[in-house]
Amino acid sequence: MHILITGTSSGIGHGLAQEFLARGAKVWGISRRIADDLNGEANFHHIQLDLTNHAALLQQLPAFISDTKRFDMVILNAGVLGPVKWMSEVDIVAMQQVMDTNLWSNKVLLDLLFELGKDIRQVVGMSSKASLRSTPGWGPYSLSKAALNMLMNIYAKEHTSTHFIAFAPGLVDSEIQETIWNIKATDKYPAVKRLQEARYTEDMPDSRAAASNLIRGIEKCRELESGSFADVREL
Repeated sequence: MHILITGTSSGIGHGLAQEFLARGAKVWGISRRIADDLNGEANFHHIQLDLTNHAALLQQLPAFISDTKRFDMVILNAGVLGPVKWMSEVDIVAMQQVMDTNLWSNKVLLDLLFELGKDIRQVVGMSSKASLRSTPGWGPYSLSKAALNMLMNIYAKEHTSTHFIAFAPGLVDSEIQETIWNIKATDKYPAVKRLQEARYTEDMPDSRAAASNLIRGIEKCRELESGSFADVREL
């Protein structure tokens, strides 16, 4: 299998890269730094790139993926939580930064892949249940993931030979959870308190432990209509 994953330096992207490599797949990783344990893996190809630097992405990606004509999966995993504040407290610059990482960088990447004529079997936009419901403090993140869901749905109708899914991975311990762990105002943000209580329990495995189940869920999503939203906990 040929797999392209964004955000492989840590968290879910790192865990998925580890699991796919263990299964003998070839993995192309894009992230701002390379994970030490993946460096030197024979089947791991990595490029250090900030996906929000669209000019660099357009310039450097073609050569990076020039030796493959197909990807069995493109996993759009890189993302940020953004500020955990009430929307009235979030300035537009911060909001734009979240949208650029969680939404527009994915559009630029997908457009380039299709322009290069790559045969892409499945695109997975890593989403969240937060995209379906609002909760205090989660505004920028929820908006960006809701937009990502629609992006997957639109591309599904425009690129019918590729299967698209907006995929919620459930609770996985990651750098985002580290940020949430350090938030003190849990009375103001009820979702923060719930996530803090789940951390370091079996309800929130680390990314490596979760990877096998996430891959199973992603593969099962192929049975769903292209462009759908799915939560791994409901598959």
